[in-house]
Amino acid sequence: MKNLMINKNILSKVGIIIFLLGSFSIYFGQNYQIIYEVRFKPLKQSDSFAKEYMSLKIINGQSIFYNLNKEKIDSLVNENNFKDVAFITSSFLRFKIFKDLSKNHYIVGGNFNQFNYWYKENNIKYYNIKKFGKYNDYITHEAFANFGKREWKLLYTHDIPINDGPYVFSGLPGLVIKAESFDKDYCFELIEIKKLNEQSEITNSKENIRKEKLIKDINDFMNDPAAHHIKFKNDLGDSFNYEFKGVKDKNYETTNEYLQKIINQFNNYPDKDVPIITF
Repeated sequence: MKNLMINKNILSKVGIIIFLLGSFSIYFGQNYQIIYEVRFKPLKQSDSFAKEYMSLKIINGQSIFYNLNKEKIDSLVNENNFKDVAFITSSFLRFKIFKDLSKNHYIVGGNFNQFNYWYKENNIKYYNIKKFGKYNDYITHEAFANFGKREWKLLYTHDIPINDGPYVFSGLPGLVIKAESFDKDYCFELIEIKKLNEQSEITNSKENIRKEKLIKDINDFMNDPAAHHIKFKNDLGDSFNYEFKGVKDKNYETTNEYLQKIINQFNNYPDKDVPIITF
């Protein structure tokens, strides 16, 4: 009788292990697209908030995080369909983040003055990890992190064993369903998760500039835009070209005024170190 009870206990534990392994294989053996709503404050000096929607696409152990509206706009621009671009809201959060979940770093990409940049960041370090409770029907844990001169609180769940999340956040033992800065200026929150049938690989661009160099270049530009060569296109295909001739004349002053208006429409970046200029 005792042996029978032991065998039953062993079988029960084996069954649990098989179930857990099966659950993990469901997630790790498949590809997913996870949509996050981003609520953020574009201007430091204003209490107004904006909303944009970003996608975390996970394929074969790699992921890409990108802005859904920007992806639609880029697709239409590639087709020279600027008429339909006019009906899509332009985005402030114009960046992409590539992660290989087996590595200890990720790659951040964007565009500055027609330069497509990619720089490397080390994976986030978390602290004060502990149980939180239920949130939106998920059993969650909370964790904290410092990134981009902001403190962040994150909620993640073991219910979805994907060790990734929105923006720069990955590496926790489960999916990050919410990441919010302590100052409340930024909040990324999961609103949808679906399985993908596609098997195409995610192309991970390589680092082509150091973050420190990029920060210096962008800040030098922002301090005196008209003292630089400027070449850009907006979403509607309109281009603006300017080359500083070494003389601070009327054209220089007009150009600076024009560029400062563009720069000043978004001055509260998710990573405070890296300005995002939305032409």
